[in-house]
Amino acid sequence: MAEDKLFNYYERQDVLPTFGNFKSAAELDAYASQRRELFSDKLVLPPRLFRDAEVLEFGPDSGENALVFAGWGANMTLAEPNRHAHPKIEAYFAHFGLTGRLRELVLADVEGFRSERRFDIIDAEGFIYTVQPTENWLGIFHRLLNPDGYAVVSYYERYGGFFELALKAIHAAGKALTGRPALETAKLLFEPKWNSIPHTRSFESWLMDVLENPFVRHRYFLDATALCSAAHGLGFAIHSAWPSYRDGLEVYWHKKVLSADDKLRRTTRHLGRSRLSFLGGRKLYLAGGIDAVEAISASIEALVLDVDAMIDDPFGASLPRVVASLASLREAVRTTDILADDAADIEAIVATLDSFHRIFGAIGRRDASAIAALTQSDPAFINTWGQPAHFLVVRKRSEGA
Repeated sequence: MAEDKLFNYYERQDVLPTFGNFKSAAELDAYASQRRELFSDKLVLPPRLFRDAEVLEFGPDSGENALVFAGWGANMTLAEPNRHAHPKIEAYFAHFGLTGRLRELVLADVEGFRSERRFDIIDAEGFIYTVQPTENWLGIFHRLLNPDGYAVVSYYERYGGFFELALKAIHAAGKALTGRPALETAKLLFEPKWNSIPHTRSFESWLMDVLENPFVRHRYFLDATALCSAAHGLGFAIHSAWPSYRDGLEVYWHKKVLSADDKLRRTTRHLGRSRLSFLGGRKLYLAGGIDAVEAISASIEALVLDVDAMIDDPFGASLPRVVASLASLREAVRTTDILADDAADIEAIVATLDSFHRIFGAIGRRDASAIAALTQSDPAFINTWGQPAHFLVVRKRSEGA
């Protein structure tokens, strides 16, 4: 059944995708420490900024992130369109003694939310990329924010999302070849990979939230450059991002004032050289000439499109192109000027591309046993997730800024 919006998909499921089931203060504190690291060190938004701030969170799901913000002293307004999540949120706030910080819980999505109030911070993580066109939610955020207020979003980035799409394509091929149900196929193929990382949600939630999610597709993924350009055009400045959208190597006099347009040009140039890094989930900065950078970017874009097509038709015309493109990109990485922390990082992405090349080759041979053997044991496959989830913080520019 086609879904109109992401929350409609979630409403039809038996589980909430990010429910952590926190029962003790220790569990919440451990999660809050992770969030503190993200917001303080990576997004340059220290918890002190949240003290007595008016915070609007869209799509809080079961409310774990909202609990952390409330614990930092924020007054929370939550807009959650999935009615099944509301009892969980209210129970969480009561259990941890934070009900006084829950100013309002509204049954609304981004486009349906109405308020005359203005907010210091807006947070929308994990779903905002599905609200399209992007200018719609950026405009809503701009209207709801106070001048110099911040909007924090996380989204699927187009290049960083390659391996996520590849897992969906492998899963689709596995279901077709084995005839097994979705969950059984996923565990056969991906349980060792899933168990290799720390997580607060169940395997079943990941299946629903990623592998079976109709919105985890290329047509919804956002290009970082296009997103920054759209934000700039609607009156936002880029405050921070993870991975970083600013060139950390640039040097100029501290008194030099760059125009907003110049800052955007520098960001765009940096992002163009970061696409292989996004795909690989590690520093693989394209340091060569612009022609080489554009050629690799184009090859990644074509690869992402073809692997996305395999989700619907795992043995169709795009499969041989995926196999060929993986081999081509693997060789290009070996011969391109790349800035990495260590030669081992380049060797790792080469090994990963080779691993996926062998897996998709096995799909082409219709060899289910070989596919499962590779996904269950190949370290390069198990240890690679790419960088699908990007965080971006934008600041509403003051008048005249």
